Formats: sequence, structure tokens, C-alpha cells
Amino acid sequence: MDRINMILNDPEKAPMTLAQIVSEEIREFKRSPQYSIMLEAEAYYRNRSSVQTKTVDVANRSNAKIERPILKKLVDQKANYLLSKPWTVDTENEAYGEALNKVFDQTFRRKIKSLGKGAVKSGIAWIQPYFDDDGKLAFMRIPSPELIPLWRDSERTKLDAFIRFYDQVIYIGIRKHVITHAEFWWTGGVKYFKTDAFAGTGAGDFYVDKDHGTEETDWTEPHFTVGNTAYNWSEVPIAWLKYNEEELPLCYFVKDLIDDINWQNSVTADVLRDVAKFIYILKNYGGTDLAEFLKDLKEHMAIKVTSDGGVDKLQADLNIDAVMAFLDNERRDIYDYASAVDTKDPDLGNASGTAINFRYMDLDADCDSLGTELKDTFHRLKLFIDVYFQITGQGDFTGEDFDIVFNMDLPVNETDVINNARTSDGLISKRTILQNHPWVTDVDEELDQIDKEKKAAMEDFGEGLFNDSLGANNAAQTAQEGQEGDAGKAGGVNGEE
Repeated sequence: MDRINMILNDPEKAPMTLAQIVSEEIREFKRSPQYSIMLEAEAYYRNRSSVQTKTVDVANRSNAKIERPILKKLVDQKANYLLSKPWTVDTENEAYGEALNKVFDQTFRRKIKSLGKGAVKSGIAWIQPYFDDDGKLAFMRIPSPELIPLWRDSERTKLDAFIRFYDQVIYIGIRKHVITHAEFWWTGGVKYFKTDAFAGTGAGDFYVDKDHGTEETDWTEPHFTVGNTAYNWSEVPIAWLKYNEEELPLCYFVKDLIDDINWQNSVTADVLRDVAKFIYILKNYGGTDLAEFLKDLKEHMAIKVTSDGGVDKLQADLNIDAVMAFLDNERRDIYDYASAVDTKDPDLGNASGTAINFRYMDLDADCDSLGTELKDTFHRLKLFIDVYFQITGQGDFTGEDFDIVFNMDLPVNETDVINNARTSDGLISKRTILQNHPWVTDVDEELDQIDKEKKAAMEDFGEGLFNDSLGANNAAQTAQEGQEGDAGKAGGVNGEE
């Protein structure tokens, strides 16, 4: 922002307009390696790899292009492992927890799962808070190739502003037309731009969107409006989730292995498809031409030769076992370097609990790291959520804190987990035990149910112990008589011995 403000305000350095700056930033982003990597990763996730460029030079030869959705399985496995089971909100303030759970509804939880998948798929994913038409706080996932962050620091942990650009298809008469919109968001508000072929500007040059003002007027709009009051967030209204510090997608690390598997499968399929196309070697053939030879072979399953004639054939020597062993090795490499679990491994089903934990160790560590980043995302969203609570009169929770507890989908022996939970009773809190219990999905609801059952049991016990027919004194007398009877029985046993 300092650089942008210097350009806008210094008349001695051939100043650029903000529209020109936005145009240049978008052009530079589209030329960047990061943008290309994102588009490539998206294509591989959609099962379109480099095998689509495969060609053959000889006519009538097979040209198989076999795609296997390997990247999709890897990305979805990580997102499902971390976020398929409901995560819980942990806070000491009960009112804050109830308010947060209203915001974190099923729609929001689906967006968080999409955010996690987007981070693994693109390297970084974005989510933006906004107010819907009903004045309720909502969140929108921004596709990674549509957002340009303007970082404040070299560590890329704080934002000064961001630019979002996207295409809109409209119809002018009977002609389809594409307009590209751009939005410049910073703490002072948002400015809108667009570009299209009818504007008379250069290719990719943006100009002020007249629906939101002109260059001569104050065309900055607020971040949001509630009722008739306009507001700006104190921070840039966006939150992000990084898959790793370098913001590189999973595809970047396993692309070559995916390419080779698809190519090897496709080439093998070509050979198998063409294997019936033998090369025949004729010796002293008795017919007139090759067409007659093929006709006799097809119709009569026989051919005419002279006394010392014959026919032989050449065919491809294909070692399927060697190909399958090679592909199996590459498959193992993919799951190894992607920190994933090969669920088709024949040894996995018979593995012990310890062996399963070992197999899931890399996936668990990778998703645990992603979960730590996701907790930071939640705390960036806290600012916007707390402001929403204040505006809607639900309370001021800026001094409160909350934590997110993920329930990772690790295959476990439920009996062992339940037994461990039972033996931990009294050593750790009931909440911690329930958070790790395989049957519990909502800890607060489970705690409430336990309290209800305890109160009901106490009421039933009290009615039998302290009613008129059996008072406390009678109960004490009965207990004493029982103890004396037990002592007598014990003495009788000893006496007999």
C-alpha cells in the first residue's frame, strides 16, 4: 500500500491511476509461475494430465489416453481425514460458544472443508466474510486463481490489500460477451473496475466501473452495510489457509509420477490393442496378392502355398508382469511422497492397531500441520465474527478466545479407545475424555445428557431412600444389620476351617 500510495500521490514520477495499477498487477499475476502451477493443479485434479498430448506417428495405430484420478484421490483423502467428521468449538464462555455454533452452521462447515481441499489443491485457499441480504454474517470461498494478495511483510502473514478479478458472461443482442470485473479491497473500503472489448481500452486494461462511481467522484464503497449504516472492517476482509509455507499445491510434488503412470498405462494399452495386428511373413505364397491372402485367411482359415512354402508371423513381446511391477512401484512412491495412505494395499486390512498407526503416520502429520494452519484461519476470522456479534447485539466477546478441536478420521480399534477412556476417568477432565471418545460427536450435548441422567438417577434414588415408608433411620439400621450378618457368616466359615 505504501508503494501504491507513493505512485498515486507523487506527481513528479509519471503517476499511474489505481485502475492502471490493478491492470498491471493482474497481468503480472497471470504471467507468474504460481498462477500456472494453480491452473495445472486444477487440471490434474479434474483428471486432465499431460497424457492428453500423447500422439502416434503411424496411421491406424492405437493412441490410448488413459487418465487415472490420482490427484483427486490424494487431495480428497487429506480433506476427508481432517474435516469429514464434525469438529468442535472449545471455549470457556458458554454464551460465546453458543453464538459461535450458530455462525458455524452446516453451510459454514462445508465451506471450511472446501477451504481445506482448496489449500491442498492450489497451495493456498481464500475465504471472505460478508453480510447477506438478511443482515447475517456469511462467508464466500474465493477461487485461488482469482485473487492477488498484496502482502505487508516478506513472510506473507499480513495483508495490506487484495485484488479479486473474475469473468461475467452477458449477452448483447444475440452475441455472448465476456466482461472481466476487478475489485480492490483494503481497510479503507473497496473500489470496482471492469474491462471489456467494447470499452476502447487496451487489452486487459481496466477502467472504473460506472455502476460504482467515476474517477471525478468519491467512488469508494464500504465493506458492508447493515440497515442504513456503512461499515469498514479494521482489517482487510479476507482469511487464508496455506497448505505449506511455500504455498505450493500437492500436485507440484507428485506431478511427474502421475504423468508417468498415465503414460505407461496408455502405452501398454496401445500395445495390447495392437497385438492382434500381426506382421505375416509369406514364403512361396500360392495366391496372387496380399488381398487374396487376407481373404482366404478370414473366410477359410487356410491359405495356398507351394511345396516348400509357408507362413510365419511376428508379434510384440510384451512382459505384462514387468510393467505391472513397475507401475506398482510408482504407485507406492506417489503415496509415499504425497504423505498419503494407499487403501488398496493388500496388507493394510490385516494390519494391527500399531501397524495401522504407523501406516497413517505421514498422513496424520501432514493433516495435523494443515489443522494448525486452519486454526490460525479461524483466529483471523474471529475479528469479523466478533464485530458481527457486537453489531447484532449478541454481546462483546473480543476479550474471549476459542479453540477448534478436530476429530481426525484415523481407523482405530474402538474397544481399545473406549477402555483407555474408562481408565482415564479421574486422571483427566470429562470433557477431554469425551472429545476423544469414538461415539461422541457433540461434547456439549453429551455433557448435558450426562447431567440429565445423573439428576434423574438421584431423584429416583431419593424417592426410595427418604420416603415415609423407608426413612433414613430405617436405612441406617438395615445397613448395620447387614454388616453384622456378614461378620457372622465370615466367623462361621473360619470356625469350620
